[in-house]
Amino acid sequence: MAENTGKEKKRGKIINLLILTMIIVGTIPLIISGYNLVSYNANILATDQQLMHLQICKSVASEISLFLKSCLNILIPLEKQLELGFDPAQPKQIFDDEKTKSLLRGIFDSHNRIINIRVLHVDGQGSESGYSIKPEEDPELFEELRSTFYRCLKTEFLHISRPYYSDTFNQTMFVIGKTLLVNNEVRGVVTVVFSMEDVQNSIRRASQSRNTAFVLDSKGNIILHPDVRMIRAGINLSASPIFTELRKLRTHAISTIPFTDSTGGSTVEMMGTVYMIPESNVGWGIVVQTPEEVVNVVIQNMRRQTIYWILLSLVLALLMSFIFSQRISTPILQLTQKTLSIAQGRFDERVDISSNNELGILATNFNQMAGEIQDRIELLQQAARENRELFMNAIQTLAAAIDAKDPYTRGHSDRVTQYSTRIARNLGLSEQEIENIQIAALLHDVGKIGISDAILQKPSQLTDDEYAIMKQHPVLGGNIMNQIPQLREIIPGMNYHHESLDGSGYPLGLKGDEIPLSARIIGVADAFDAMTTERPYQKPFSHQEALEKIRSMAGRKFDLRVVEALAKEGTRIERPDQAAGEPPASENQVLNHAVH
Repeated sequence: MAENTGKEKKRGKIINLLILTMIIVGTIPLIISGYNLVSYNANILATDQQLMHLQICKSVASEISLFLKSCLNILIPLEKQLELGFDPAQPKQIFDDEKTKSLLRGIFDSHNRIINIRVLHVDGQGSESGYSIKPEEDPELFEELRSTFYRCLKTEFLHISRPYYSDTFNQTMFVIGKTLLVNNEVRGVVTVVFSMEDVQNSIRRASQSRNTAFVLDSKGNIILHPDVRMIRAGINLSASPIFTELRKLRTHAISTIPFTDSTGGSTVEMMGTVYMIPESNVGWGIVVQTPEEVVNVVIQNMRRQTIYWILLSLVLALLMSFIFSQRISTPILQLTQKTLSIAQGRFDERVDISSNNELGILATNFNQMAGEIQDRIELLQQAARENRELFMNAIQTLAAAIDAKDPYTRGHSDRVTQYSTRIARNLGLSEQEIENIQIAALLHDVGKIGISDAILQKPSQLTDDEYAIMKQHPVLGGNIMNQIPQLREIIPGMNYHHESLDGSGYPLGLKGDEIPLSARIIGVADAFDAMTTERPYQKPFSHQEALEKIRSMAGRKFDLRVVEALAKEGTRIERPDQAAGEPPASENQVLNHAVH
């Protein structure tokens, strides 16, 4: 039973299974659906972000393209007017006359984006209108004007400078220079300094919600940015992946890539979109970038919400599974405990489960089953008791029939059984061992059935031949009982109760511990009853005489422990018909008593 209990402890409890099932059912679908939902929305948000970048790129690129076209369109009528007023006889006159100056003033006044406009002869002389550009006030702009003039004269028909921020005018501006051709001959250069404040404002408006739009030139320099400090710092992104991606594009092409931005002094993971400005030869490109943490902020919030609901569902699943499992496992545990009690033989156990569900039905059926088992067990026990009584009565009847063959040994088997039982109890043997000894003692002389009555009932001592025949009765008895499988355990006590510790006994001449304990007990009881029973050839010994005589043979014929166990009984084994004061018997007489 202890082994079974150990095995039960190793088995899983139903509450654990229920909790695990509730967790799986309550959270796994939520985890899967949450993961799929987050992934789905992440893709949608990434697509939306790309579309937003695309819209910003196209919007800014369109404004810049229109701005450049409008700037170039300003130069066309000016160029036509100068060509019409050109006098070959006086080629420098048109660059410095009052009519040209008035034209320049009119253009300046009508376009608020113009900072300065000049018309210069190839020798650098001419007219201008607008704000004066002085080298000491704005050396970079002055140098850009000079550089544009010489570029148009020597290498370029049209030059558009890189935008840069002017501290003098506190705004971003750039220079457009165009060569004046008259009859396909270079006569001068028109330069116009344009303010890009409108474009700058458009880029600022586009750079909202953590989106940053800026413009790179063909060399990777930041030329337009919502933060003018980025322009003034002259930051170059030619080594950046975003510029590399921009150079791969053609006109109207667009690409979105992740990249690392370190222009602000710290490294930030970005999602960037690049777009070439269409319909221009300046090689400018629009970049719109957004920190990935901004792109993913919604996803992160969604993940946090998903985790929150998963944890909440987990707590609820644990709580509900615990409550639910308690309602199930408690009755089942009670049923289990009662089942173990019944398995241990306590058939009066019943369960008390008040429930209208299957557990209540199971409890009712269990109680009914336990009651039926108890009734059947009681019937079986009653039948077993009756069978045992019948069996013992049959054995006692058989023993009495054997004893009846000799009027001097009547009741001998019963008395040997009583003595053997008392000795076994004094030795502390188990009930099963005592029961086996009782049966063996009752049947120890059953072999005498096969001995002639002439020998059994002979009033005088036996001859050697008769003694030899008489010594066969233990083996005969064992052979008879060997036919009954249920009695085979008692045969050693029957077969060897005439063996002696020194090996002088029969039928096998066993020695010491070779003789079964049951046989040693029956042997002492048999000898004691033989000496204290009246025989035709000798009066019975008194209790003390018989006990002393048996004790004197302890160690040689009898087991001393068994003899002392008999001696513990004292006067309780004294027979009322014993006669005291008779002369003590010899050892041969004792042996003859026991055999006869």
